[in-house]
Amino acid sequence: MSTRPTRTLGVLLAGGRGARLGGERPKALADCGGRTLLARALATLGSLTDPVVVVAPAGMPLPVSAAQRVADMPGAEGPLAGMIAGLGSRRFEEALVLAVDLPLVTCATLAALRARRGDALAVLAAPGGIPQPLAAWFGPRAFGALAEALRAGERSVTRAVLALDPVVVADAELAGWPGGLEAWLNVNTPEELAEAGRRFTQGSAA
Repeated sequence: MSTRPTRTLGVLLAGGRGARLGGERPKALADCGGRTLLARALATLGSLTDPVVVVAPAGMPLPVSAAQRVADMPGAEGPLAGMIAGLGSRRFEEALVLAVDLPLVTCATLAALRARRGDALAVLAAPGGIPQPLAAWFGPRAFGALAEALRAGERSVTRAVLALDPVVVADAELAGWPGGLEAWLNVNTPEELAEAGRRFTQGSAA
């Protein structure tokens, strides 16, 4: 970990294999409205954070520099391990974690989410009552608590983040934010990818 604190760290989780999208390339390289999911997520994070690190398996071919990449934790898999690897790569005052498969979540949406954290260790949205820990802001003490949860055997990223007693933003508030509830579309299937791409090409998403 760097000894020089980073003001706002961006952590992009891009390790998905993309099997459910039906292709042979990593999910991050899937086309969504003329740009890859990776390019869209990097642009979003880059507008809000500096630096941005990309967490993925060491052997996964992604068009990012070696200095920007963070390998998944040895002996641990899944989004919680990836999140911890990214958060542990730099000291930070604040961090934004974003999964590559949330292309409709805009800078404005994430800025609104950030404003709700206050002194809490984390803040996340729960569209439809489902917590979204992979589009969440974290304070610096969250890293140690999440790492300890993983060491204790926790593998659910949702349970680990909810154990931080985060601010959780529900539908009534999310509906009034940029993009509304539709911004939280998670792309896991060809149909969801096509729907997200359609919104970009029709100009209904930023």
